[in-house]
Amino acid sequence: MFPAALSLDRIKLQHRSQCPLLPNRSRGALKITASARKEANAAAGESGNPSFPSKKGSSTPASIIDRRELLAGTIAGGASLAASPTGPVLAEPVGSPTFKRCQPAKIENTNTFVACCPPKPKRDTIDFKPDTGPMRTRPAAHLVDEDYIQKYNEAYAKMRALPSDDPRSFRQQANVHCVYCNFGYRQEGDPKSTLQIHFNWLFLPWHRWYLYYHEKILGSLINDPTFALPFWNWDNQDGGSYIPEMFRREGTPIFDANRNEANYAPARVDLGYAPGVDPSFGEPTYKTDDQIRQDNISVMYNNVAKVKLQDAFFGAPIRKGNNNGGDGSLEKAPHTAVHVFGGSPNNPNGEDLGNFYSAGKDPLFYCHHGNVDRMWDVWRSLGNQDFTDADYLNTEFLFFDENQDLVRVKVKDSIDNQTKLKYKYASMPQDKVWINYKPLPLAKTAFAQPKSSIVASLPVKVGAGPLTITVAQPKGSASDELLVLEEMVVGMQNNTNFNVFINLPEANETTTLSCAEYVGSFYNIPHFMPGMTESSTRTTNARFSIKPNVEILGLKDADKLVVTLVPRGKDKEKVFTFKGASIQYA
Repeated sequence: MFPAALSLDRIKLQHRSQCPLLPNRSRGALKITASARKEANAAAGESGNPSFPSKKGSSTPASIIDRRELLAGTIAGGASLAASPTGPVLAEPVGSPTFKRCQPAKIENTNTFVACCPPKPKRDTIDFKPDTGPMRTRPAAHLVDEDYIQKYNEAYAKMRALPSDDPRSFRQQANVHCVYCNFGYRQEGDPKSTLQIHFNWLFLPWHRWYLYYHEKILGSLINDPTFALPFWNWDNQDGGSYIPEMFRREGTPIFDANRNEANYAPARVDLGYAPGVDPSFGEPTYKTDDQIRQDNISVMYNNVAKVKLQDAFFGAPIRKGNNNGGDGSLEKAPHTAVHVFGGSPNNPNGEDLGNFYSAGKDPLFYCHHGNVDRMWDVWRSLGNQDFTDADYLNTEFLFFDENQDLVRVKVKDSIDNQTKLKYKYASMPQDKVWINYKPLPLAKTAFAQPKSSIVASLPVKVGAGPLTITVAQPKGSASDELLVLEEMVVGMQNNTNFNVFINLPEANETTTLSCAEYVGSFYNIPHFMPGMTESSTRTTNARFSIKPNVEILGLKDADKLVVTLVPRGKDKEKVFTFKGASIQYA
């Protein structure tokens, strides 16, 4: 049991003008005290930075301690990292993968290793050159005709028929996600550090490259350079928000038996989904179809449409020698919610779609990520700008192309998808439904006072029930206002999931998301790495854009905000912690 409300007023809050989230996180950071340094180092050892899995008696590497010292600010009674556990310390792009140091991921609860390292290239690595082929238009999956479905299945049939050691084969294509997303690679130039393309600013560009080469391989197998992958239009509540019918046809090359068939139509995809809160896990659902529909619109608005800051949307920066950044809003939800929605509850780790190492085994994965990638285009169409940081733009990855050549690519070449990659998305007028959404408040009063409030001990522990805290809101105004949960530590194998509300201390698992008090969701999808244990954790900073919500609720001039975290799902009793909370302006 945890207190109903905690006060974090003693935490030193930071204005973005003093300590911006980007591009330079170290600027304006306070010098860490000796006692704060000791606590930060202890936290690093407990959190189990994925580069160095948590083990009893293990010590934190000096390089990690130095990064924490550079970024730390002070708070009364402890230490709080200014903006991110990992900032621009080395000021270099993340090291590209080192194939010769590739390692398998150990699936702890099955005591097996997943070998997903790629085959050796037959020729020297080549550098990417802009695509000179015809423009490809990716269609919405629920709108394609039978001719397209036949061609789509033919392409996957030929991909599945390739020898398993062919880098274009379906097995090897699935392994690409497994190895990049389960710390299979060591970084070039820093072999002690692994590579993870989730939970940071690499999430969108890496997946864009992955889909690009997957699409090019499929097209080449059917001799059709105009072939384009479909996208699962789950944000469209008037037809797209169901697992597309063509993927439900048993015996076809795009069917996967490892799905949650209870979530096939007429079940609408729930963009606020939590495993363990639906009939497929033996529990009664509390949502009607209409509530799911309304909640989905709110999730899209809160996690895509209203988010203005680059690192809040994409994820926080990471630099060479580290792999902890901070999850972007699009990645947390709807992206991860859809992964979990599609994974099978009959498998120990939600395989296939519901786990990193197995997600690429389901053709639906590539259709899902087509819409995730499309959100990048939609977000830019709202007047938002991409990162211009050189470390971001020059980060390199390696992919096999349709000719079995290993290609070195850079993030900067993925940004202009129409000019350099020669693909675009079919126009979807239904986007305006969630882009123009105006949430209404549930609360009757301008400020909801929690029933009780005590001074928080750090780190703050969150368990089975909702937790309410009060966070000071400094005066100021900017393009956006962020609620930041700092140094949040979650179990790597846990389905950690919680919704966040402001001005609604009575919020619980059944509270609708279609209200102005809802500001966003956090998801952790289970993932594995070499040497991990059941106690291995990752540390992140969770950011939630709240400016429009604060204005709608009439709280712009409030000195404090009441924040309620509502854990959900089958792992809701597994405790996670965070070391501070703040309101930051940008």
